[in-house]
Amino acid sequence: MKRWTLGLLAALAAIPALAPAQAQETRMREHSVTVTSTVPAIAGQKVKLYLRERALPNVLQRGAGDKVVLFVHGAGTPAEVSFDVPYQDYSWMGYLAKAGYDVFSVDMTGYGRPPQMNDKCNLSPEQQKLFGVNCAQTYPGALTNMGSDWNDISAAVEYIKKLRKVDKVHLIAWSQGGPRAGGWAAQNPSQVNKLILLAPAYGRAVKAEPPPLPAPGPCRATRSSPTTGPARRRAKSRSIRPPPHPSGRKC
Repeated sequence: MKRWTLGLLAALAAIPALAPAQAQETRMREHSVTVTSTVPAIAGQKVKLYLRERALPNVLQRGAGDKVVLFVHGAGTPAEVSFDVPYQDYSWMGYLAKAGYDVFSVDMTGYGRPPQMNDKCNLSPEQQKLFGVNCAQTYPGALTNMGSDWNDISAAVEYIKKLRKVDKVHLIAWSQGGPRAGGWAAQNPSQVNKLILLAPAYGRAVKAEPPPLPAPGPCRATRSSPTTGPARRRAKSRSIRPPPHPSGRKC
């Protein structure tokens, strides 16, 4: 009993030594990323993306190694409102930052109010009435598309990689950020450590079946290979077997 009591007291005595590190406040930095836009209305123009960073002071100074995270927001709210709400423990960015991660979030084009979004004529007829205007749309339809979102993520990731001298980042996305981050990760797997999607959006009208296989075309006959001796080993090292036909048809 005496030994157990002494052990408990020793453990309690160690807690104050950990408190300063746990109580260390995270800090926020703001970055501006220049990207050549692929948004149809402003294609080819240089635009600025808002990149937000949160980390512990020592991480901001020395980096976090490969513990670098990029958050990608959904359709309804920008990144700060989604992931860094300054209320109690609502900040997901703050939670990871306190765990030693270097945490970033990026706003897609359209959340920084490009000129086309400030034009009241681009509102629907019902919305125009609320603002006392009645005019034809100068740019009908959606301003951005998935391709321009991927282009924005590429610019943000490239900036972070150079800033933090890393080759990969962790991606976390919510809602419409799912196809944004997921599609980008599928095209750039060598730049992604881990991909986390929270309630990713999807198209209900899209069929779940895989696309049909391509129509059978000419195939290459399989070359006969040696079955024994050195010739077999040489043939194996040269990988002379042709790739399978996409339809699965054998010659």
